[in-house]
Amino acid sequence: MEHEIYTSKGPVVSQEAELKLLVDSSQAEQVLKLCQQLAKDLDGEQMELSNRYFDTADLRLRQAGIGLRIRRRGDQLEQTVKLAGAVMGGLHSRPEFNVPIEQERPDLSLFSQDIWPDDFPAFELQADLQEIFSTDFTRTCWRIPSQDGVIELAFDQGLIKVGDQQRGIAEIELEVQGGELTDAYKMARRFITRVHARTGTLSKAARGYLLAGKTTLEPWPQTEFVEQLHGDNVGQGLYRALTYGLQFWQHHDACLNETPSVRAVAGITDGIRLCKVVLQQLAALELDVNDHIVRLEQMLGHLGWLSRYDGLTELTADDGAYHRALSEHQKLYDYIVEQQQHAVQLELVQNLSKRDDYQLTLLELGELCQQQPRHPELMELALKPWATQRLRDDWQQVITLFNRQDELRPEHYLKHLPVLQGSLQLGYCLGYLFDADDREAFRAPWLDMVRGIREIMALKLLREAIKDTDEVNTDRLLNWQTVQLESLLYALEHSRRAALKQDPYWEA
Repeated sequence: MEHEIYTSKGPVVSQEAELKLLVDSSQAEQVLKLCQQLAKDLDGEQMELSNRYFDTADLRLRQAGIGLRIRRRGDQLEQTVKLAGAVMGGLHSRPEFNVPIEQERPDLSLFSQDIWPDDFPAFELQADLQEIFSTDFTRTCWRIPSQDGVIELAFDQGLIKVGDQQRGIAEIELEVQGGELTDAYKMARRFITRVHARTGTLSKAARGYLLAGKTTLEPWPQTEFVEQLHGDNVGQGLYRALTYGLQFWQHHDACLNETPSVRAVAGITDGIRLCKVVLQQLAALELDVNDHIVRLEQMLGHLGWLSRYDGLTELTADDGAYHRALSEHQKLYDYIVEQQQHAVQLELVQNLSKRDDYQLTLLELGELCQQQPRHPELMELALKPWATQRLRDDWQQVITLFNRQDELRPEHYLKHLPVLQGSLQLGYCLGYLFDADDREAFRAPWLDMVRGIREIMALKLLREAIKDTDEVNTDRLLNWQTVQLESLLYALEHSRRAALKQDPYWEA
């Protein structure tokens, strides 16, 4: 929603909230028809917009999450600053400040000084500003009534340009201006189901920086603990965790679309798993999110090839425990490498990400994070006592599976891995509330077990590979694989007994 503020420098828009959807340019005619249907008898306004984006050579604005542009519409020029905000399921929310300007060179003094982040040297950067990229597009716009305001529906078609390079623009924006955000979500669903629109994580500016080669879009190394606040209630804590999981997922979805890689798919998988863990907690608190959980489980089924890929990678990694020995058996090693390459199914995941149900899930989880529906009693409880009890109950399931007097066999470890992973992921959602040293000490042997169980999968795949190749030393290789597995099980047994002796960090 937009809120206008008046300063000595004139009116500025302090906050924008808009749903951004991307479409294939081949769908432009169908998109325009659907826009007109949603607008009913309202006429659309068409305008030509030319935008130049500025930053310093070392990208000090970008690093601070700030965007700076000058927009030309006809004979009018407007200078805009956008500050850091958030993106959830296609919803972009960030402070925006606009002022008229008379030349096509930025003048930061036109903005009120108090708009900038603390200690940000805005005016010192003035002389260092340079154009990074430009965008030129045709915007067709409708202002659709919604409650006491409007939803501005816009369809942009054009190009992002950097020198001789260019990248197409074909996107829908639903900007809420005093209207109901739920109306915008209803419209967004129509675009997804009718013209196969995709939730847009990257703004035009972000794509411009990528095209200019000024930034890269890389998968994040791993999930982090959600920074929960001790004064939060259960609802606030769970929705903060869901927001983190969704943002982790959508970041890696953007990575997949920009530069497909196994790391991007692994990030998508981790994000989906985190979202699923949080949704399971919400379901236990009597919220109707079971349809979302089912969808996520179906998606994870399409991503199951990752475990096979990871196992084969364990065998071929240069710094792994098996690379040196296996590289002495060239035929076997080549076969494993070939199987590793065949295991990768990036195209399958790319096709999955374009499906309507995948995009609707991203959109609807974003809407869930915005609306934050709550059980009238349970979700208003203090977060930390509830988290303590929840972690205790959840961990009891793990103890039941792993606290056995006899040694566990490989099939037991593989069968119990999903439960262990789920509990560790719940720890990522709630563990920040507890002492960091106690938390790390408790989790370390269990994380070692996860790595060890994945290595069991690697050795299982190795045994299959040995049998599938006609190496002359098959029996000797099979014996070697057996010795490696027994050694691994011995180490796992040690980790299991050490893990079971740890005092849970939530009980400290």
